[in-house]
Amino acid sequence: MTTGGNDEALPGMFGDLMKMLQSQGSSTMWKDSAMTLAQSIMNGAATPGAVQPVTRISLEELAPLVALRLHDVSSGTLGDVVAPKLEVLDRTQFAKFMLDQWTPRLETLLAASSATAPLDGLDGAVPKELEVFMAQMLGAMAPVLIGLQVGSSCGHLATEAFGPHDVPLPVGDQLGLVIVGANVDDFAASWSIEPSAAQILALSHELIAQQVFQTPHIADRLNDLLASALLEANAAKGSLFEQLGAGGSPLDLQAMLVDPESLLDRLSTSEHQWVSEQLSSLVAALEALVLRFTLEVASSMLGPNTPAIEAFRRSKTSYGKGIESVCGLFGIERTLTSRERGAAFIGGVEQRSGLSALTTVVSRTDGLPTPAEVDAPGLWLERLSLSTQD
Repeated sequence: MTTGGNDEALPGMFGDLMKMLQSQGSSTMWKDSAMTLAQSIMNGAATPGAVQPVTRISLEELAPLVALRLHDVSSGTLGDVVAPKLEVLDRTQFAKFMLDQWTPRLETLLAASSATAPLDGLDGAVPKELEVFMAQMLGAMAPVLIGLQVGSSCGHLATEAFGPHDVPLPVGDQLGLVIVGANVDDFAASWSIEPSAAQILALSHELIAQQVFQTPHIADRLNDLLASALLEANAAKGSLFEQLGAGGSPLDLQAMLVDPESLLDRLSTSEHQWVSEQLSSLVAALEALVLRFTLEVASSMLGPNTPAIEAFRRSKTSYGKGIESVCGLFGIERTLTSRERGAAFIGGVEQRSGLSALTTVVSRTDGLPTPAEVDAPGLWLERLSLSTQD
């Protein structure tokens, strides 16, 4: 990235800063800044992030029992009788794991925000040399700023989540079951329930979510929608420096430095267009499906309407800061309305055809509901019935 082939045109200190930014490499810069901020947030948590040995041992003992119960509850549709390999991570390990998982999804966003373009609309308000420098600096800093947003999301998520699927998205080629041990302990302590009950809930939720979101036709559909959402967002919003140029004032740079997150929100969050509606509707239905089977499995092991079940149900009526910010980054709407919409779809299907009908979402490649069908579960059932007859 050069100033028309002559970096010497920049003032001495600015030139040195530009060379430093250029030498780091965008992929290194955004990940380094993300992990630094994430670690700072994790360090500020009220409880330690290390895994207690007793927690690890208990989770390892319970995982096969949860897997077997899930297999029975879903009539063999969800999961196998043998539990996948369990990895109990501390918070720092989990943050690094999630950053690695998100990297491919963020490449489009990083590429769009790092491009170089002139700052239009300044109308001679600043010298030409400074205008060129500002354009290049914003392009070079964009990965760092995005890294800060991702790092904030990741740091908060690492203090809240039971596992990677608390964010309702596919997780790469994950083969093992990942649980954040410290957060399971925190959940038990904050809701005054038995640690083993919290562990059963965490294992059930993560095991079911992994099965659902890693199912090939579900993962492919979500990945396609996520890619389209990021492309739409970038096409509609443009790069960071283009937004600043459109403002027509060099004071916009000061606003960005004071509140960079607001600018990144406009860049990375898709508008409520077709792809966003498709993505948010599907995620709402799948998340409600995971919750329904989690409660079914946990209730069969702990008993219905126990304090642990009620605690988990109440905890799912809202989202933590980390989960909300990650979903916002990828353009997924997570509101009370969307939660109620997904729950109404799952409840409507179960009321009409029983719990077993819900496994059709996973077992059939044509089982994913459209946004219209999420609002009318009877239409979804009728479509599948006609498709089966044909």
